[in-house]
Amino acid sequence: MSTPTQTETTPKSTFARLRDLWNDYLPYWFMAPMVAVMVMITFFPGAYDLYLSLIAEPTLDVFAADFVGLRNFESAFTRGGAIHSFAITITVVASALLLETVLGFVLAALVAGVGSDRAKSFYRVLFIIPMAVAPVSLATIGRIMLNSEIGIIPYVINTGTPFAAPNFLSEVPLLTVILLDAWNWTPFMFIIFYAGLSSVPKTLIEASRVDGAPMWRRYVHVIIPYMKPVVFVATLIRLIDLFRTFGVVYGLTGGGPGTATQLVSINIYEQMFINNQITVAAAIAIVYLVLVVALCNVIIAKVGFEGVWD
Repeated sequence: MSTPTQTETTPKSTFARLRDLWNDYLPYWFMAPMVAVMVMITFFPGAYDLYLSLIAEPTLDVFAADFVGLRNFESAFTRGGAIHSFAITITVVASALLLETVLGFVLAALVAGVGSDRAKSFYRVLFIIPMAVAPVSLATIGRIMLNSEIGIIPYVINTGTPFAAPNFLSEVPLLTVILLDAWNWTPFMFIIFYAGLSSVPKTLIEASRVDGAPMWRRYVHVIIPYMKPVVFVATLIRLIDLFRTFGVVYGLTGGGPGTATQLVSINIYEQMFINNQITVAAAIAIVYLVLVVALCNVIIAKVGFEGVWD
């Protein structure tokens, strides 16, 4: 009589074990789909890119490929223009980030100081509009407005100032790219900084005002220190996004004239789709990825999310 009883209780025991297994590892079950997606869209392409950078030519049979070591990396930095494109990218990233951070904070401070709520709403909408323009549209608008023959900006400079307007796309292309990117993305910094300014307790500002601190001291010693987490996060996000810049610059200048505005992203694109140097493009992409990830990790390690909140 004991055998049927054991047979009847076996399914319950199995179900109980499965239920306990589910409950014990519940957070991991919920994380599993995200981890799987991350592996498919991040780690697998990265590993394949590394594989491409170490072979002579891509083949369907990955085991039959001709392994060449670091030859593609040597070609990228000797004949592929990688060093020049890295220098251009760092110049654009550093200049645009500084300009957008300063302008975004100044605009946020000016709007926060406006007394009328209607005026604040108007300025917020006005400043956000440039960020809504698509990269291709922005490049097209930029080429038209900066054209030396029909562009409105050269016309205003020539007629309204004693200076002659330069040919923006051929004489000062790098400055043009930086200014256009700043016009496009300063609104992002403005939004973040305006939200940060709105979160500063008014009691702190009033206390500093009662103590006789002028406006600039209130910002330097009270408001900006309180906003350190906001400034750090906004700057880090924008820094990462600047390294991804491609569409606006390629649509505006195509990386030219010559290679004057050839960012790393444009160099990778040209090596792969124009020069048909897939393995060289993969080598540049690997170095670029490592440098960007390393830079961001150094910034986080030196500043740190915890240190920002101290």
